[in-house]
Amino acid sequence: MSKSMPSLLLLKRPIVLLFGVVLGACAGSAVTTVATEIGRPTVPPNAAPSAPTIVSLSKAVTWQVGGGKASVRALAHGQQAWIGKLSMAANGKVPLHRDPTEEYIHVLAGTGAITIDGVTTQIGPGDTVYMPANAEVTYTNGAQTLEAIQVFAGPAPAAKYTKWTRIQP
Repeated sequence: MSKSMPSLLLLKRPIVLLFGVVLGACAGSAVTTVATEIGRPTVPPNAAPSAPTIVSLSKAVTWQVGGGKASVRALAHGQQAWIGKLSMAANGKVPLHRDPTEEYIHVLAGTGAITIDGVTTQIGPGDTVYMPANAEVTYTNGAQTLEAIQVFAGPAPAAKYTKWTRIQP
């Protein structure tokens, strides 16, 4: 080996080290960017900003149908979700329908039979039901009043309740 060869190897080490540092920094930046992009919720570009809201159950806008056979209290909604308290008289029925977003029901009181895409299940207090977007759903209430928390993954499906009679406030 000539005398110039060891000095060339010494020169390569800092370059390799510098390349490793730059590559590591770029990889770290890429991971941070991807993680940040994935973590951001998607909001429609023209959506109005939402303000924080606290609603007392006693002051919630309430809609009813069938002379009180069913009622819904609108508790809160934003751009991407709606939550309400649903009440249904004994032996009441929800007709066969589809909603364009996911829906969740958490039963507080009462029992009944829910059919989702042709599969019927008995539900009661403490049960939480998930219905995929566009699922075909119907419900038959049991002998007691149903009390449930209802959530839509988007406020659009809840607009159907505005066709009911507004009773409060």
